[in-house]
Amino acid sequence: MTPDETSAWQRLCPRPMAQVDPLPAIARHLERPDTARRLAAADADRTPPDDVLADLRELGVAAVYDPDSATAVHVNALNAVAARHSGSLAITLGVNALALLPLCITGTPEQRERAGAVLRGGGAAAMLLTELEHGSNLARTDTRVDPDGDGYRLTGEKQLINGGSRHDLLVTLARLGDTDRFGLFLAERDDTVTALPRWRTLPATAADISGVRFAGTPAQPIGAPGDGLTILQLTLALSRGGIGSLASGAASGALAQAVRYARERDVYGEPIVHLGAIAEHLARAAALDVLVAATAVKATFLINALGPAAAYAAAVAKYACCELAEQAVNEGRAVLGSRALVEEFGYAARVRDVLLYGVFDGTRHILLDQLQWRLERFAAGTDRYGDGYPVLAEAYSRPPQPLARIARLRLRPYAPTPAARAATLTAHSDRPAVAALGTLLTRLVDLVAVARRCGRWAADQAWRFAAAAVLAEAEALLAAVELIEPGCRAVAGLPGRASAADEAALGYALGWRGAELATRVEVLAADLRADGGPAPTPDRPDDLVAAFAGELAPARAALRHWLTTPLSDSPGRDSSDRDGSDRDGPGREGLDRDGVVTDDATRASAAGDRLGAGTR
Repeated sequence: MTPDETSAWQRLCPRPMAQVDPLPAIARHLERPDTARRLAAADADRTPPDDVLADLRELGVAAVYDPDSATAVHVNALNAVAARHSGSLAITLGVNALALLPLCITGTPEQRERAGAVLRGGGAAAMLLTELEHGSNLARTDTRVDPDGDGYRLTGEKQLINGGSRHDLLVTLARLGDTDRFGLFLAERDDTVTALPRWRTLPATAADISGVRFAGTPAQPIGAPGDGLTILQLTLALSRGGIGSLASGAASGALAQAVRYARERDVYGEPIVHLGAIAEHLARAAALDVLVAATAVKATFLINALGPAAAYAAAVAKYACCELAEQAVNEGRAVLGSRALVEEFGYAARVRDVLLYGVFDGTRHILLDQLQWRLERFAAGTDRYGDGYPVLAEAYSRPPQPLARIARLRLRPYAPTPAARAATLTAHSDRPAVAALGTLLTRLVDLVAVARRCGRWAADQAWRFAAAAVLAEAEALLAAVELIEPGCRAVAGLPGRASAADEAALGYALGWRGAELATRVEVLAADLRADGGPAPTPDRPDDLVAAFAGELAPARAALRHWLTTPLSDSPGRDSSDRDGSDRDGPGREGLDRDGVVTDDATRASAAGDRLGAGTR
């Protein structure tokens, strides 16, 4: 399978999608041209895609989020599938999983059963955290809850809530009376709940981002009434991996549309895919696509095995996947040129929608703060976990586990030292760039140790965050090496090989992103020296860049061969997807392999029907 046939998340997932019901049926439905048109129309009208949501309910999507049946694999696979088609649809579905995670962590069987019944009846859930006055500082929450007989009642206002004016189950963070203690409470929409006006957002224009006002609304505590912030911390440790999967779907959809456009667009006598600059943008997008997918898949399967103990992998996925997906969409935008900014060609929605994931479940700064803390632990040498590969191999082999079970696990946090992992991978790979990745990570950790000793680490948040960003993106490279490089797949317990296109994309990612990260590490070192820090000067910093960049030429040649080879001529191609569906079977007329409507009459339809947006 190649990027023009299926998403990177699906290609790299250790478990065939045919085993992740009802995802194959949902994916096929979202690929239909009429579904693409309805999603585009919903975005144009700024109205939720209720008809598509109804279709998905008939296909069993509620089981993906039901607290008694949900798994991290199912939830995140759906995130990737939906985001490949529509940001509005993806977050409208995805908020259900976020909102109901607290029930999996500490809710009662009765609460989980009630939530499942609401979902099966066509309802939906929302998570109510944000207040306009206080933003991400949840410790300043004003919404309060007061005892009332055997229960509680909520009073206050939440804003910028996904599903705020429509969803039925309202999982709400509230202050306990006049205290400094907080709880998470489960309420249901009734006549004490006022739906506040929707906000006009730049991304996800069809999503219901609005407000909620409570006036004595009955509510039940989820867990102990004063444990809200602790439960929320556990919730985010699980949910952030799902944001990585949303970003992965966005990157794969953008790549597929850009490749199709470049293969068809003929301005100078042949398709523009033959132009070197265009091919380079597509090679970069393909490299970013596998980095994002590998990071998201790794986080998903670690969460599926370890629960909240996979918080480090989830934080890496949340930061790196969103950052790299935005860059992937930008590479595609360069391919489409001005058409990427015209609504009727469909790509403009991708440009907008990908921006949302970076602020979901915590902004970049919140994630970098978490990652810099872990990087400091690596530099202090206090995290001893070996290379962690026996645990990762077991995670990749484990079938989907109920979230209601794994969310309650309390295991030792999984955060093996990146340099130790790189050393193990180096022993199983003949790529010089894999060894260079280990050298880069060792140098980064050594620089942090120097910064700690000279006081720069404590004094300079910007320097810390810059170092943490390098760590996260290096972790994305490690994840891709583990899932794609043949010898390293065996280290992670994975059989067989990835596709030739994915191996080429990995090579390009190592050459391009590795060299860029090496340069950023040297900038950090030079900044430290300029400030009087005793940062050592490497003998030949250009050698590290060269070790990475040596991957570029062969990877570029392989990717250009894929880009310019007609799909029917691709070596080793068969007609079956990993979900077991026939991609050329009945019901696919007028739809190309990335879900884009190809009917000429449809292309000429009215504004607002985003043509070329079959994977919106």
